[in-house]
Amino acid sequence: MDEQAKIKHSKRIQQKENHVKKQVKIAKVNKIPVDEPHRLQDHAAVNCGDPSCTLCGNPRKVFKEPTVQEKSFKQTQLWID
Repeated sequence: MDEQAKIKHSKRIQQKENHVKKQVKIAKVNKIPVDEPHRLQDHAAVNCGDPSCTLCGNPRKVFKEPTVQEKSFKQTQLWID
């Protein structure tokens, strides 16, 4: 590997380690036990994983709200009508 590739690789590893440290800190503040810290590399510490949960789920699906694109489309339709 050349020097640039090594630097990029080490930056990626450092970013992942920092993300895990931040998630572990969030979990400790919220009194969530952390058995495997690197499991938090891909998932947020406070995410319960339930898609119908009001905190973790998609607000568009949970609250039946339109997306920004849908709101914009409705506005442009009012201009045309």
